[in-house]
Amino acid sequence: ESPFEFGVIYTGSDDGRVHFSADGGTNWEDVSQAFPSDLWVTRVVASEHEKSRVYVSLTGYRNDDFKPYVFQSDDNGKTWVSITGNLPEVAAVNVIKEDPKDENILYLGTDNYLYISMDRGENWQVIDGGLPVVAMYDLVVQEREDDLVVATHGRSIYKADLSSLRS
Repeated sequence: ESPFEFGVIYTGSDDGRVHFSADGGTNWEDVSQAFPSDLWVTRVVASEHEKSRVYVSLTGYRNDDFKPYVFQSDDNGKTWVSITGNLPEVAAVNVIKEDPKDENILYLGTDNYLYISMDRGENWQVIDGGLPVVAMYDLVVQEREDDLVVATHGRSIYKADLSSLRS
């Protein structure tokens, strides 16, 4: 749900579809025509900075397609732009998270690494700092402590001080 307006909702499904509702779910619009077929939506995130901005990550790993698929829309999903930037060709994406303090910073969890972009997806770099090479499945920003909390597959939970990442 959008943090800006009650009833503005996005959904993603395991058949690659993203739907948008502006009226609390009474009416739905399929906004996924721009995405490649045979993918699975791993995350849909409504922006905390721009009312009409939304991010979507998808994966094709079920069909042995490990390319990164990450998109941004600034018009509630009517049009989409790929923001895979310089991500490697083998980087199945599990989760995307927008920084709550800086709209230009995005975090991305893949099957192997955690990435950060300081320019809304044009360029990505690996966040290392001792993280194992495992699937990153969830990202949460704990705003009071200013930490990025990372949930991995079978290797635990990690946290990173965002003040150092942002600098």
